[in-house]
Amino acid sequence: MTTTIQETFLELDWGDEEQARQARAARAAQLQEEGYMCTYQNLYTVYGYRVFLLEATKLESIEEPSSIPQSSSSKTRDRPVLRQRRNHLPSFEER
Repeated sequence: MTTTIQETFLELDWGDEEQARQARAARAAQLQEEGYMCTYQNLYTVYGYRVFLLEATKLESIEEPSSIPQSSSSKTRDRPVLRQRRNHLPSFEER
């Protein structure tokens, strides 16, 4: 299973470009300590303001089931099951 976080740091919200970049770098460092892999993108708005995107991805390992020794009865489960045909007709109740 994969967990992905996307966060944006707008130049307009932080006052200037440098503060927005520093905020993104601080958040990235925090997420990397938690085991996330971070990527950065620099985007622009329609009005020309910078948007600094942080995308963090964490691959969560799926624990494999513990290996349980198979008994001889469990080995027979691999064989196809033969079903016996029943030649019984359905019974009806008359009233």
